[in-house]
Amino acid sequence: MALRNLSRNKRRNFATGAAIAAGFAALIALGGFVNRMENYLRVYTIYATRVGHINIYKEHGFERFSTKPKLYSLDEHELRTIQDIVASMDNVEMHGAQIVGMGIIGNGCRTVPFIANGIDPSIDLLLRNHSQMRKWMPKLRDFDKGRGLWNYDESQGAIALSNGLARLLGKSRVFDELPKDQKSVVVVDCSAPDAKEKISADTNVQLVAGGWSGMMSALDGEVVANFASAVTETNNSAILTSLKLLQKLYDTQNATFYSLWLKNPKELSVDMAKLKDNLAAAGLKTELYPWMDESVAPFYTGTMQFIYVMVGFISFVLAAVVILSIFNSATMTIIERSQEIGMMRSLGFTRRQIRQLFVAEMVFLSGISVVCGGIVAALGVFVVNSLGVPYKAPGIAGHMTLQLTPNFLIVSTSAALTLSLAILTTLIAVWSVAKTNIATLLLGSQR
Repeated sequence: MALRNLSRNKRRNFATGAAIAAGFAALIALGGFVNRMENYLRVYTIYATRVGHINIYKEHGFERFSTKPKLYSLDEHELRTIQDIVASMDNVEMHGAQIVGMGIIGNGCRTVPFIANGIDPSIDLLLRNHSQMRKWMPKLRDFDKGRGLWNYDESQGAIALSNGLARLLGKSRVFDELPKDQKSVVVVDCSAPDAKEKISADTNVQLVAGGWSGMMSALDGEVVANFASAVTETNNSAILTSLKLLQKLYDTQNATFYSLWLKNPKELSVDMAKLKDNLAAAGLKTELYPWMDESVAPFYTGTMQFIYVMVGFISFVLAAVVILSIFNSATMTIIERSQEIGMMRSLGFTRRQIRQLFVAEMVFLSGISVVCGGIVAALGVFVVNSLGVPYKAPGIAGHMTLQLTPNFLIVSTSAALTLSLAILTTLIAVWSVAKTNIATLLLGSQR
């Protein structure tokens, strides 16, 4: 009976089905956008910025390191102990110490501030080649120019500059682009017409910073690569270099924190608890931060909160449109068929059976609409991903490519939500009519 009734009021049913299909396709597209952004920012935080899944700081080190780095950094004994403990954990894929510091970098004529991250080059190589980086951030995985730090001897002082910082310093070349017999270029007069040309003719830069012991320190470095910083705030100041080079610059053997990358991130809480107990048993006073903590990943948490609010509002508007379309259609259909409902009631149909009949009609209509909406969504996702539309995301340097990556969970959740809204709206529309007096229904007084 439900299937037969769908052939009546074809135009109305088509309009209602189109609204349901469009709403379902839009939910899939929104879900695909959120999934893409969440994974992009997650991988950026964990692998591209080398935060890791778990970060180990000295007690109060996260808050006080910038003011007293020597006192609130991990010393050699603590680093060896942490390394031994972490090496015994089965779920750890990679681990290593890192230094984060600031200073001034110059080209002989101009100096600008920098924010440096020092890490073991072998770990940097593993992170860049990680499957998650290949899947979600293939462009940021590679250097825009030059080769990675792991290709150079530590004595060369290899450093990689963000693209914006390289432009500010006028360093348009990297080490591998220089002739083999290239000699150091000395700029005597920075106001000379050829000063910029001379500055860009070599890759030497000078790093100056305050040592953790209180003395000033300076080192020469060679620009071996340029990279794209994913965040606007660091695009003009970021430096990536080896842990040992920064330790030499800051005159220390300590490290800011120790990072762990897990094989199975789902066991994060279990590993954190185990690691905390083991560190305490070893007599170390440390603090552990998971990667999604707002303190260590403010960009991820802030951006995702904004996206969730934005998508939630849009989803609410879509749901309201679908509900109103279904409610309007169902109400008109029920009123037009009030005498039919009265006849069915007089023949012995119960109120529950009447409601079930109308719900069944809506289930069939919604099911067909969901299938059509799924096809539309699949075509739309394919077209959008094929076009490679660039767009500027707030806080992210450069342009991102608009990509929609819905998964099974998103599709199934969207389908369940769409069907639930359709059934609930139909029940609300038919409820009052189904319990109306039979005589009133037969007289058509509902019209």
